Amino acid sequence: MRKRIGSNWMLYTLWITAFVAAVSITLSCERESTTIQGIAETREMTISSESPVEIRRVNVVEGQSVTKGQLLVELVSPELTLRINHISHQLDQLRAQKGVNKDEIRSKIRQLEAEKASLNSEARNQIRLIENQYNLNKELASGLKSIKGAGDAAGSGASNPVTLQIESLRQELALSLRPLNIQIELLQKSLDESGSPIKIQVEQLEKELALLKAENSKLNIYAQMGGIIGSVNFKPGEKASPFAPILTLHTKNPSFVKGYIHENIYTRMSLGKKVTIVSQTDSRITVAGSVVGVGARIVEYPARLRKNPVLQTYGREVLVKIPEDNGFILGEKVMIASSEPKTGFLSYFKGKKITLFSYLKNLFLPEEIHAETRAAASANTMARASAETSCNYRATPIVPLKTSDIEASAIVRLEDIDRWLVLSDDTPDKKPLLFLADSEGRITKEVLISGLKEINDMESAAVGDDGTLYIASSLNPNKKGKIEKSRRFLISVKREGDNFTLIRKVDLYKLLAESAEQNSNNDWAQFILSAIEDRSLDMEGMFYRESALYLGFKSPFYEGNSVILRIDSIDEMLRSEKSDDNQISLWKKILLKTDETLQQEHISDLFYHNNALYVTGTLSDQAGGSLWKLDENTGNMTLITGFEGLNPEGIAAGSDKDSLVISFDQGDDKASQIALVGGML
Repeated sequence: MRKRIGSNWMLYTLWITAFVAAVSITLSCERESTTIQGIAETREMTISSESPVEIRRVNVVEGQSVTKGQLLVELVSPELTLRINHISHQLDQLRAQKGVNKDEIRSKIRQLEAEKASLNSEARNQIRLIENQYNLNKELASGLKSIKGAGDAAGSGASNPVTLQIESLRQELALSLRPLNIQIELLQKSLDESGSPIKIQVEQLEKELALLKAENSKLNIYAQMGGIIGSVNFKPGEKASPFAPILTLHTKNPSFVKGYIHENIYTRMSLGKKVTIVSQTDSRITVAGSVVGVGARIVEYPARLRKNPVLQTYGREVLVKIPEDNGFILGEKVMIASSEPKTGFLSYFKGKKITLFSYLKNLFLPEEIHAETRAAASANTMARASAETSCNYRATPIVPLKTSDIEASAIVRLEDIDRWLVLSDDTPDKKPLLFLADSEGRITKEVLISGLKEINDMESAAVGDDGTLYIASSLNPNKKGKIEKSRRFLISVKREGDNFTLIRKVDLYKLLAESAEQNSNNDWAQFILSAIEDRSLDMEGMFYRESALYLGFKSPFYEGNSVILRIDSIDEMLRSEKSDDNQISLWKKILLKTDETLQQEHISDLFYHNNALYVTGTLSDQAGGSLWKLDENTGNMTLITGFEGLNPEGIAAGSDKDSLVISFDQGDDKASQIALVGGML
């Protein structure tokens, strides 16, 4: 009996030892991993024409490898050719008309000159006949002794009838020549100026013709990048309508991977997360990647990635950027694996209230947390993401601004110098310090605004039509509750390259307060007066349009909405340092939330482009925010994407034609960050 008990004890001991060893080995190699399926894709460029064209020649075929700058397609635009011919014909007519008009005027002048000469000749002949007759009578009278002396007396008097007759003829000639001289003078003036209107028309048409010929010379399509021809949709001789895809061009290797997270599974995929991409056909082909986009709405899985192609499956998209030098095939199925090494069992329990059972459960079921078990803060973000949004965007990794001194509060694209102007809401000694950053987040230069001594809490910026830069402080009290003068400015700045010079400045806080007092019956004035009274006024967004400046207020809410004010003729207001009646108005009241159960966001910046207003919003009591788009006609806000754990503070145009750049202010102890959101504009 004892022997049996002893053997059982040894068996139990053996099992316990094996279990402890297995747990120890597992804990020593512990890793949390996430694995999802995806498809290797590439950046594809669609080539089209903005006007109707005819395909003259196609120099490539599908699948052909091309180099940057290679001629792909030669086009002909019948409409452009017709326009060029029409303008050329107009020019010929104007030039001919110009010559005909001058010949007609010269002919009229010659005719009047001839008429003038005829009148002169006729008058001179009459005067000569009268003088001859007078001389003859005088000689005859001088031979008569009875009237001797009478002829001399008659000829020498002022009342001599002959003299009077001659003078009368001369006056009559002058009167006859006067209208002719006036006509000749007018015609000569017309001759001198006859070419001016036609000359102006000719010069305008010649400029237009030069532009059309330049446009016609650009009809040939060249490769903007090296790659592979994807599809050729037209043959020589066919006509293509405007913006119809003529051919597509993509890179030789996949440039990104699009993966999908099942809708019932929550993963820790986030922007900037490092992942490993593994080929499903050859596990030896692996590359490192970085998550650049996490979908903000639920979409349908591609049929290739469904376990059962017949059943519809839904989830969120994940976009992963991979190096161009990779061994994947376009369209290849891959696995996206994320792993974060832990330091062991004790590190997992440190600072956490967790049981051994829950730890082991997480160990063997890593990262698969069902949506209904998520924390409240994450539920709030997911509720935003699952709302009806516009999510056809691409995003680059969020990268830190490479300096520790910036609390990025606003960002503006400076196209001519290929830089972003970054504002910081806190600068040393309140200096008017601006920062220039490149696309990699490197601060390439720090510049001061010449002519401005100090400004603090710069929160918004906008660029006018003539390049004037407008910068405004928040108008908000400091941490001690004091509204310092340096926090109340609106300034206009002239920029030449990377040199900034103050044009004008105004105490915007004082101006709004005084104007609101004078217009206290207006809704915008009531908003300002109420905010000033409870010291909650905080302006963080701004954009410029058609000589007006639009101010977006982070707080307070007015009738449950965020407020955007409009100031017309902003330059005039800066010059006079006061506002006229009706110059300030309430432009829009907007609501930055998709559901009554969600927390409302506050305006943190505004950006207007192509009749659309983009708004960044932040939460008041926790990190996080979103990007929104305003339908100006209906006033409805559309949620584009959310930023969990990030505070979007600035928004500007990207370096290409369809992207936005967003800056994030993460507080005093964390570096500010920037991200590019493509496919937006």
